[in-house]
Amino acid sequence: MFKNYHFQGEIAWPHILFLGAVHGNETAGPQAQKEIINLIQKGEITIKKGQVTFIPIVNEAAYEKDVRCIDVNLNRVIKKHESPQNNEEKIANELTDFIENCDIMVDLHSTHCPEDEEFWFIDYPDEKNRELLSLIPVKVALAWWPEIYRNHPEITNFCTEEYAHQHGKAWITVECWYHKAPHAIEVAKQTILNVMAFYGVIDSYPVQSFTPNIIRLHSFFTKEREGKLCKNYQHLDPITKGERLAEYADGTVIESPLEGYLIMPNHEATIGTEWFYLGE
Repeated sequence: MFKNYHFQGEIAWPHILFLGAVHGNETAGPQAQKEIINLIQKGEITIKKGQVTFIPIVNEAAYEKDVRCIDVNLNRVIKKHESPQNNEEKIANELTDFIENCDIMVDLHSTHCPEDEEFWFIDYPDEKNRELLSLIPVKVALAWWPEIYRNHPEITNFCTEEYAHQHGKAWITVECWYHKAPHAIEVAKQTILNVMAFYGVIDSYPVQSFTPNIIRLHSFFTKEREGKLCKNYQHLDPITKGERLAEYADGTVIESPLEGYLIMPNHEATIGTEWFYLGE
């Protein structure tokens, strides 16, 4: 259902998988991958060892329409489906095979808000994933995403990261900045080149090292009824304990239980969807 580009050097290890447009309107990852693929095909970048698989556009139907998804959020249904019922479940069945066959997965995303800064997820900060941490040109890493859902069994975490984790892969998910920002493409390109160079897949690019601030995710809030955020919050805005964060139309107020950061606020959230997250 999607196109992939595979290149191999003299030996098989490592096998690095790069993903783009898991959400169809996130265009920085696809553009960066296409530029790198072009350089490899022209011989300007040589794959010395290992294998590299690029899937620039995972959700092609959504990408063509410039929408997040066609039927459901693909990054909530990444598992094997015996009887796939929609576009995203069919894609998941194909994508899981690619994840199983790689050693390292890099999933390139971007954000919907022009003011957002780039960041990345380290759901399980083990040794393999911490090794990747220093290769990504971003300031902030969000850790322990699955922990905030531990007491919410009704919410499933069938995402690319979780599937990679279950199958023993090293992985990172990078939010490269705003979808349409040229800088987001550069973040994605630098990520791709840094990862390939670090593992010796290429040697024509100097590996740069980065030290991001790690924020541990604390909780999330679903929008239960009509309401609004109390300020024009931006991603990673600092917050104080007791600060008024959101107010429902009936006057009910949500106050911050901690001093920390407001994560990924969605001012346009619909009822029943994630509204914002808290981190510290």
